[in-house]
Amino acid sequence: MTFHHPEKNAYLQLVCPIEARVINKAVRRAMKRKYMVKDETDEGEDVQLPPAKKLESEQPSLSMPCVDITVAPLGFERIGLKILIRELNSPITLVKVRAIHTLLDQIQIPESVYFLLDHHVIYRLIDLMPDNDPIVREKVAIILARLSNFLQGRDLIVTRPIVVDHLINMIMQDRKQIRYAASLCLKTLTRTRCVCEVFIQNDKIIESLLKMIKHDYMEIVLYHLNSLKNLSEWDPIPALLANAFQVMLNLLIYHKYRVVQAAMDCMAQLCKHKVGKKLADKYDVNDRLIAFLVSPNIQVVVSTLNLMQYTTTTERSLWRVKQYTYDIVKRLVALAVSQSIPVLQMRAMQVLTNLCDCSDIRIELKTNWEAVISNNARIRPYEEFYGTTEPTTYGLAYGYNYETMCLEDTETIKADYGDSVQPDDVHSFMSRITVVKQKLLKAINTRKDKN
Repeated sequence: MTFHHPEKNAYLQLVCPIEARVINKAVRRAMKRKYMVKDETDEGEDVQLPPAKKLESEQPSLSMPCVDITVAPLGFERIGLKILIRELNSPITLVKVRAIHTLLDQIQIPESVYFLLDHHVIYRLIDLMPDNDPIVREKVAIILARLSNFLQGRDLIVTRPIVVDHLINMIMQDRKQIRYAASLCLKTLTRTRCVCEVFIQNDKIIESLLKMIKHDYMEIVLYHLNSLKNLSEWDPIPALLANAFQVMLNLLIYHKYRVVQAAMDCMAQLCKHKVGKKLADKYDVNDRLIAFLVSPNIQVVVSTLNLMQYTTTTERSLWRVKQYTYDIVKRLVALAVSQSIPVLQMRAMQVLTNLCDCSDIRIELKTNWEAVISNNARIRPYEEFYGTTEPTTYGLAYGYNYETMCLEDTETIKADYGDSVQPDDVHSFMSRITVVKQKLLKAINTRKDKN
């Protein structure tokens, strides 16, 4: 028997004991027949079933001529996939284009992905990246972005560093659709440290990303900023040498919250280095960040506090913040006692702890705000975090997903946000907030000699 699946878009069997014309005749006859059912809510009247779901196929933005998206020329068992891999290097353009189009459908199936990776389809795809046909280039970038979600796929891609040069050429010189696909592929690849370690060795990648950040569409710019953040997290020195800090600083005046948030996250990675902290003092970054503390977008506030954790550690930055003592302390205390977003509460407390190194700010906190922090900065029990008293993934490792505000399996969180994310269970996260609060109260009651 033959089955149709929207995601597979082909017959499963390459060789079928039943003649195909008999199956097609039966399918056509069945599609013409109207099935009637009884609807209990409509007094037993006959109601026609909704139409069957049509075949679906993921379509990139560039059209593909001479390809029927509903019919595949061959089956896709192991023999069919081997034929598909061989046709990727076909000298006939139409055969190659059809093979790549079909491959994009097949990678939606995990079993097919592992079989393709075992037969080194990655190497054939990398060889097709500089192809003259723009349809081929776009589809190859999309397929590599999907395959890079698998550990085996990333390991194979890392063995061919030439992929970095191909992605740079796409990002710098190609049309908009291909630039988008290439930027998505690069962002997906740089989520893991092993890939960043190889990619950062290419001297052109940082400069190319910074150049295209200034002159590209917003969605592509967001991908570039995420790639730059991941690369800077591994090694911030190349980005600092390429004046990435100044570029991120100019993006803070952008009118889109998503761009501002991504720029702050990237700048936070740069400020982990001592040179980044000196640049933050030189350009008076804290003066600009104070305005973002009252932003209506909560993600911008979270990113602002994340950046201020690193820009409030030097004497010069504390002297500058001291001029806005009342306003900034009042806002930070309000965020520290808020309980809607735990990560926001913890980062606000950490910034206040840094500010306690300044004697004037510490005295202000000791005099007017210590009782507020001690009594109102309440660490909620874990039941209030996700609205239930028992774990939803009993017997499995689970973590707190700060984006969806719920308890999820750690594998689910890593699948959504990459392997580099560090999901913590609710109980350990509560203990972390408790430790940060205790450090803050201790810093308020400890006399400092600085400033």
